Amino acid sequence: MNVIFTLLALIVSAEAFSASTPPPGAPPTSKGPPGAPPPPTRVQRVLDATFNAAFSGLYLFDRSGVKDSSKNLRVLWTRALLDKQGRLEDSVAFQLLPRGTRRIISWPFTKAWRLTSKYDWIVDRTNFIDSEVDAFLEEFKEGERQVVLLGSGYDTRSMRYISEGLKFIEVDLPDVIATKIKLVNRYVGPRRGEISDVAYVPFDLNGAAGVSLVDTLTKKGGLSLDVPTLVICEAVMFYLAPPAAKAAFADLFSKNFAKYVIVDNLAKLGVTPGGPPTPNIHEERCKKWVEEENDKIVTKHDEIWNGAIHFVAAESRK
Repeated sequence: MNVIFTLLALIVSAEAFSASTPPPGAPPTSKGPPGAPPPPTRVQRVLDATFNAAFSGLYLFDRSGVKDSSKNLRVLWTRALLDKQGRLEDSVAFQLLPRGTRRIISWPFTKAWRLTSKYDWIVDRTNFIDSEVDAFLEEFKEGERQVVLLGSGYDTRSMRYISEGLKFIEVDLPDVIATKIKLVNRYVGPRRGEISDVAYVPFDLNGAAGVSLVDTLTKKGGLSLDVPTLVICEAVMFYLAPPAAKAAFADLFSKNFAKYVIVDNLAKLGVTPGGPPTPNIHEERCKKWVEEENDKIVTKHDEIWNGAIHFVAAESRK
């Protein structure tokens, strides 16, 4: 137990002193787009390395087989903590953490974590996407429906949104999908009826040149082109080469899926951030990409960091 609290002290210290480094899932800062947070200092990099070392130790005694200390798990921990602090709603994230370490973000230790406003973007993107999921389910109340999670990581929506006839198709790298299945199995156990119907599709977008994403989802995930579908892309583009990003979205936009929600950096798709402080310039660039180049309709738009990150809700034309 002393080991756990030593890890806690290291994590809290690293978190407190690395306030200007970007949160998990944020764009890289050393060569990031205009408007992104400033690059970390040498001290902050050392503290971040300390955080990583301490973080991986949280899984030393976990018997589920989850050994990954990647950003996906850091986001999971962050979401669990933000839920405990009342800043967003995701109680499932807490249940996916190793049982022996959950007290680290439980009362009274929750107050010890000094998460700064840099984590507001995780709160904002979660609320934005969840609101679009709610709107999708409200519009399509009956019959079969599908939600495609592109780069799903350790997303909890298949466990937070349970509705008759609702299917989730989660897409990510093979090793991420394998770990996600272990996490879900630990949370659900034999109680399979407690989550929505889920198909997990291991797929490397960067290594899939010439391979259709939609065809893969159809063959391996059971995607139906005749069912109302919501496509979600949450903080994925940071990790894709421009050709891979463009191919994936050209494929997704070629179909008349009902709704799309994208919270991401769009520079690799030609929607450049920064520029003169012209009102609505980033929204105009985004609309040009969505509406003129891809024949969809933008229904909601916001942006942060001078256009480095777009919050986009779109739909197919009727």
